[in-house]
Amino acid sequence: MPKHLILIGFLAFASIHMATAQNKGKEAVEQAVLQLKEAMLSGEEASLIAISSKNLTYGHSNGVVEDQDAFVYALASGNNNFTSIDLADQTVEVLGKIALVRHNLTGNTHNKGAEPATVNLGVLMVWQKEGKNWKLLARQAFKR
Repeated sequence: MPKHLILIGFLAFASIHMATAQNKGKEAVEQAVLQLKEAMLSGEEASLIAISSKNLTYGHSNGVVEDQDAFVYALASGNNNFTSIDLADQTVEVLGKIALVRHNLTGNTHNKGAEPATVNLGVLMVWQKEGKNWKLLARQAFKR
């Protein structure tokens, strides 16, 4: 068999393998985003801790920035309370052990001491693979 055919076959196999690995990585990140959404809706402390990095920086659209402890406390205490979250127009780009996720978030909140409200946000998230799991490392929201 000519060497150029072997090389073409190898390159085709490598391309298919890389595309499959990228799709699996993308699917895993998409699943982590859904787990974050569910944790935010439930306010369950253990789930919020499990899905976020110890080094989390969580930026709200009003300029408030929280670390992991403040992020978890705000949702677990009910101070911040999402009653619904819908995500749209999501893109995921996996770059090795880092993933960039962008989406539009619409939802309803009923925070302690406040009237129920509707939110319409653009969100950029940075996810980092820690071991076998994707953890939220950074998030910044902006009003749309």
